Amino acid sequence: MRLIRGIVVLLIFYGAGMLASEWLHIPLPGNLLGMLLLTLGLCMGWIRMDWVEQASSFLVRHMMLFFVPIIVGVASYMKLISQDPWPILLSLILGPMVVMLVTGRVVQWYLKRHRQKAEPSVKQEGKALDA
Repeated sequence: MRLIRGIVVLLIFYGAGMLASEWLHIPLPGNLLGMLLLTLGLCMGWIRMDWVEQASSFLVRHMMLFFVPIIVGVASYMKLISQDPWPILLSLILGPMVVMLVTGRVVQWYLKRHRQKAEPSVKQEGKALDA
């Protein structure tokens, strides 16, 4: 039952993202907006993690099934790809590198900011004890 409830919650956020993209003319794909809305809901506490955890684990475990149509589609263009493979190879190598670098920098920035916010409260407590 938890699996079905989780899938329903994920589908609701997917639908909300698709509607928001269409109706509000936001220049982002609806599935991305749905993920952002789900992340917001989880961070704000509107959605509990245990509501979607089992469904998301199930979907991630079987993610390869979602890529089968894409793989078949790419295989039909192998002759065209083999004529000029460099743009695809470069994008396959550089794309993940850029994503990892940007993600690492954002996480470092967030952790540094989080530590700086935590330090003044510790210093304030120390001053209060010294007085």
